[in-house]
Amino acid sequence: FMHTRKRILSILNFVIFLVYFTMLGIAIPFLSSVPTGEGGFDTILSENDMYKMIDNFYDPEDFSDFREKPENINMLASFYNELQMSDKFEVVTSFNQAIYVDDFKGDNRFYFNSDEFVASSNNSAINIKALQVNKEAYDFYRIVVEEGNAIPWESVSYQGTSIPILAGSDYKELYQQGDIIVGNYYSKIVNFEIIGFLRENFSIEYRNISKLNLDSYIIIPYPKKLWNVKNDFMFEGILYFAMVNCYILPHVDEISLLKEVKEIADETGFTDFALVGIENFQLQNIQLLLLAQDYRGAIILALLGLFVVVSVIGMGIFSRILKYSGSRNIKRRYKAFFLFYVIVPNGIAAILGILFSALFLKKVFMVCILVEVMSLMLTCIGIYFINKKGVKSTKRGTFK
Repeated sequence: FMHTRKRILSILNFVIFLVYFTMLGIAIPFLSSVPTGEGGFDTILSENDMYKMIDNFYDPEDFSDFREKPENINMLASFYNELQMSDKFEVVTSFNQAIYVDDFKGDNRFYFNSDEFVASSNNSAINIKALQVNKEAYDFYRIVVEEGNAIPWESVSYQGTSIPILAGSDYKELYQQGDIIVGNYYSKIVNFEIIGFLRENFSIEYRNISKLNLDSYIIIPYPKKLWNVKNDFMFEGILYFAMVNCYILPHVDEISLLKEVKEIADETGFTDFALVGIENFQLQNIQLLLLAQDYRGAIILALLGLFVVVSVIGMGIFSRILKYSGSRNIKRRYKAFFLFYVIVPNGIAAILGILFSALFLKKVFMVCILVEVMSLMLTCIGIYFINKKGVKSTKRGTFK
C-alpha cells in the first residue's frame, strides 16, 4: 500500500513539473524577445535603416518543388504586389543578374565572367553585366539618363518579348538608341531595346559593393506589378523570387513595419521568408510579443509565483514519499531517495518541457534552456535542504 502511494505521488510530482517546465519554456522566449520600447527590437541588424528580405528556400530541391505549382507562383505574386501597395514602406528590389547574349559587339569590359572563364568556354554566347531594378530602386539609386529617354515605368510589360533598357555610357561606342540586344533573361528569350544611355562614370552603392560603376552595364526595369500564371511559368518562377528578395525602406517604426509585413504574409499565405536581423519568431508572433510587452511585469510575477508554488508542492510530495518509506533507513539513504524521487524525474520533466516547448515554438531557445536549468537547480536545492532538516528532526521513528 505504501509503495502504491509513493508511486502515485511520484507520477503526480512528474506531471506537475512537466507542465511547469513546458509552460516556462513557452513563456521565457516571449519575455526575452519583447520589443525594448515603442520603436522596436534590439536585435535588428538593418543596414542604413533598410531591412533585407530573403526567401527561406535554402534547399534547391525545396525551391524547385515550390516553383512547380502555379498556385505557389500566384501566391508569391500576390505577396509582392501587396508589399508594393503598402504606404508604410517602399520595396527596393535590385539584382545584378548577368544576361546571356549572342552576337554581342562588345569586349571583356562588358563581360560578367572573367577572361579565363570566357577563354575556357566553347560557347560563343557571352554573359554580360546587367542590373535589374524596380522603380523604387531606380529612384533610390538616383540613376541619371544623359542621352535618350528615361524608363517608361507605367508601360513596362513582360507579357511580350521586348523590354526597354538603359545602357551604360561605354555602350555608346557600340550601340545606338533603338538598337536591339537579344538575350536569355531568366530562361526567356527577350529583345532588349536600348532607349537611353546613363551619365558617364555613373556609380551606385550596391549592397556589399561600395561603388558599382554602371558604365559597362545594362539597366533592366522590373515590372511594376506581377501577374497570375496558369501554365508554362518557368520564367515567372525565377523572376518573382528575384523580386521578393529585396530591401524594405520603412516610413514607420519597426513594430508597425513588422505588423504590416505579418498581416500581408497572413493575407496572401506566403510565409517562407525572413527579414535579416529580425528573428522569425519575433516576426511571426509580433502581436503576442506586443501583448507580452504590455503585461511583462505581471507575467514575470506570475512565473515567480508559479515557481514558488511548484517548489512548495515538490517539497511536500517528497516529504510524504519519505514518510511512506519509513524512518529506519532515511538518514542513511536520504541522498539515494533524493536522487531517485527528485533529481531523476524532475530532470526528465525539464528535458521534456524544453522539447515540448521547442516543438510548440518550432525553435530551440538557449535562454529557455538556461532558465529551465536554473529553475531545476533551485527547486532541487530547496527540496533537498528543507526535507534534510526534517530528516534530522526525526525522533522515535517518526518523520516530520
